[in-house]
Amino acid sequence: GKMQVGGAFILNYKRNENLTWKLGIYVNNEFFNVFVMPLAGIDWKIDDRNILFGVLPGNLTYEHRINDHMYYGACFRAITNSYYTSPGYWRIDENQLGLYLDAYLSKSIVLNMEVGHSLFRKVRTGVKDVFISDAGVNDNFYFRISLAYRVRFKK
Repeated sequence: GKMQVGGAFILNYKRNENLTWKLGIYVNNEFFNVFVMPLAGIDWKIDDRNILFGVLPGNLTYEHRINDHMYYGACFRAITNSYYTSPGYWRIDENQLGLYLDAYLSKSIVLNMEVGHSLFRKVRTGVKDVFISDAGVNDNFYFRISLAYRVRFKK
């Protein structure tokens, strides 16, 4: 079929006001097969200026607050996308390791600038349970600039 159905189940254990551990599972009926991934995460306010948050293997972010309008940090993202093609699929896997700067133009509008490098990028095409072909792709640098509406729950 051309439809993907999936979801995640995550349990949170709040150790104290500054530290929450997360454990879970992600399941999605991808075009290439059923995709099952264990999840482990953290939401840690290290101190008044530093936080670490994310759910691995998908993402992890370290953030340092310069002031109420400027933040910088490092981020890791593991991205898996699949796209239906007749009669098969495309699967794109990419890991990104980057450094970013957030400039809040107002309470909720943020200008985000990020530079980084991809790791272990892979593009596959195939037909479910029949064959898989890896395309020749290379890791490379990336640069991203975005304007976003964001609601901050923590300072």
